[in-house]
Amino acid sequence: MKPRTPGPAVPGRPGPFTLPSGTSVRFALLIAAMATVSALLVNGTSSVLLSSVRWEELQEYHDCYARATEKAARERASATDIRVPTELDMGDCRDPRADASRPVTAGVSAGLLLALLGAYVGLPRYRTRRRGYRPLTGMPELSAYLAGLLRESGVRARVGFLAEPLNPAVHALAFGRLGRRRVALSGGLLTLYPLDRAAFRSIVLHELAHIRNRDLDIAFLTLILWRASIPALGVLTVVAAPASLLLGGALAGSVLAFAAQVPLLAALVVLLKNAVLRSRELYADARVTEWEGPADGLRRLFGVPAAQEGARLGRGLLSVHPPLARRARALDDRGVLYEAGFWDMCAVGAAGAFVHEMVRLGPIGGGSQAGPITELTATVLSGGLVVGAAGTVLWQAVAHAPGSLTPARVRRAGLGLGLGLGVFRLLSSSTAFSLASVGGKGASLAFPYLALTSLCGWALVRWLVLVAEAWGPVLVRDRRPRRVLWAVLAVGAAGVLPMADFLLTLPSMTLYAAVFIAPSLPGAVVFVGAAGVLAFTRITSLVVPVTLTAAVVPLLGQYVSWRPGARHAFTGFGPPGPPPGLLVRFGVPVAPASAVAALLVVWSGVPAPELMVVGVLMAGQVAAAFWAGGGYAPLPLARGALAAFGAGLLGMVAFGVTARLVDCLAAGPDPCAPLPGAAHFHLALTVATVGTLPAWALHALAVRARRARTWGRSWGRS
Repeated sequence: MKPRTPGPAVPGRPGPFTLPSGTSVRFALLIAAMATVSALLVNGTSSVLLSSVRWEELQEYHDCYARATEKAARERASATDIRVPTELDMGDCRDPRADASRPVTAGVSAGLLLALLGAYVGLPRYRTRRRGYRPLTGMPELSAYLAGLLRESGVRARVGFLAEPLNPAVHALAFGRLGRRRVALSGGLLTLYPLDRAAFRSIVLHELAHIRNRDLDIAFLTLILWRASIPALGVLTVVAAPASLLLGGALAGSVLAFAAQVPLLAALVVLLKNAVLRSRELYADARVTEWEGPADGLRRLFGVPAAQEGARLGRGLLSVHPPLARRARALDDRGVLYEAGFWDMCAVGAAGAFVHEMVRLGPIGGGSQAGPITELTATVLSGGLVVGAAGTVLWQAVAHAPGSLTPARVRRAGLGLGLGLGVFRLLSSSTAFSLASVGGKGASLAFPYLALTSLCGWALVRWLVLVAEAWGPVLVRDRRPRRVLWAVLAVGAAGVLPMADFLLTLPSMTLYAAVFIAPSLPGAVVFVGAAGVLAFTRITSLVVPVTLTAAVVPLLGQYVSWRPGARHAFTGFGPPGPPPGLLVRFGVPVAPASAVAALLVVWSGVPAPELMVVGVLMAGQVAAAFWAGGGYAPLPLARGALAAFGAGLLGMVAFGVTARLVDCLAAGPDPCAPLPGAAHFHLALTVATVGTLPAWALHALAVRARRARTWGRSWGRS
């Protein structure tokens, strides 16, 4: 087979730099994780020092918190409107660090930002002096050649070239702050200039590609935060581990959990940081091939034998540069740029859970200055970054390497995302505090919780791939595909944020249920029951937005992807067929039929008419799902879910309106009110959502069986 020549993107598909790369959002997630823990460390320490807090006072506050939480948890057994431990009235419990006013906390945070800004501005100058970089003087031909490369690359920033004459290696490095970029050329590279002009050109263009790809600022910020926070966190871990043995009560468990979580976070951050930096190197090579075409200079530089390269694969996870064999393969196969592995997604989920935990605890930690705003900020920041980090890399893979995301790879990426989020949520200091407060009871809930987060992670990744495939033609036609991608991901993130908040707060809620409400039942049974009850009580704020988002976003992409004047024919499981009508897609024809059937059931005098009405409406939802998703329509499951929800909602509303009209026609003392109120509409939302789940499940089984029969016939004919 003739190898594919690298170069511009395949016609009809966006180029690798048309869409934002997943590495940029993962960099933002890294920066958010390290920035939040650094700010929490600085603000928490300053609040203790400024308010002269003694350890005894802090321990008494945590013990009071544990007693108040236990009291509220016991009361919940008889009053389900009490939430544990959120929205908890702390009563006489008072955080002794609360004397540190908010202006002081804001001032300390501002000081931290100024210190980081000073490091960002001064680090390039420090690096220049420390490594002995010198200006390029006395080499007019080389300076003119470099100026030509700069013009050819299209880099608009002001770039200065420096020399490192005492370094014999063939090496170049791009660095600098905004407005003052620098490229340092080693002595070995300067020697290569007259010997191999193509290799010299490729190396310099590679560093200019880093500037063009905007890699320097986010890489420098990550490096600064890493070097500033990790030593302090390391010292805190060393101090906190033995200190937890001297403390008592729930505070000891919380401190010990934090001491154990920080090294694990550091290891995951290192792996994610190095993976992102390796990906940026591949993107820089891709930019060079976009400028040069064949990139013969890079090919000669990467010409390392496979056996020699295999010896270096053991250090791959800890290296910031990908193996040369992988870089050479990426020149021919752009799919290497868009791989989403298990550990990459695991680190994304872990960092998202860590950001949520740190922001939710408030500016000084401990939750004393936390509230609804911090809860909302934590959910939006962590959920948005996780969806953005996973969504961008999956969209890139679908757009540039169709078919590379096999079901096995999607499953591994989803399981990694869910496990990373679940493990770090269970290792959080708040979970450890809750476990210590109840004497370690309820720890068996960890296994069903990890199973749930793994399932949700797989569902999220699979759904993001489905959305990317549905919106793919829109990216090809639209002049600004980045806006399309960010808009779709923003809408999708807004729809799944309630589920993210539910998953991240679920351990605390189910833990107290297992200990105080149903201590005699197995942990898995309590977890499933408590999660179901909590989801049902939040059905309008949790299940409805998630259900509609999951169905509407891919269907909207499929609808927008149709070109004007195109024949609306579907190619699914068999020959093309006509699509269902617009009303069928929303379950409109089924709604009045199910409402009339429900009225007949009520008038027939059957026992338990309320349950029978719900059953009839749910049967109508099943029929609507099969009708809208039948035939050969694409996205049949999304179509069936939307039709089932619409049939249930409209059917319940039609049932209420018809019943009220009948009551109005009958003579009675009550005034006529044909329109249902807000309570009936809330009931309609509840019935529609509850009925959509079994309707979707039955339809999914039918679609799966239909696919198996179709593939079997196709295989037999072939």
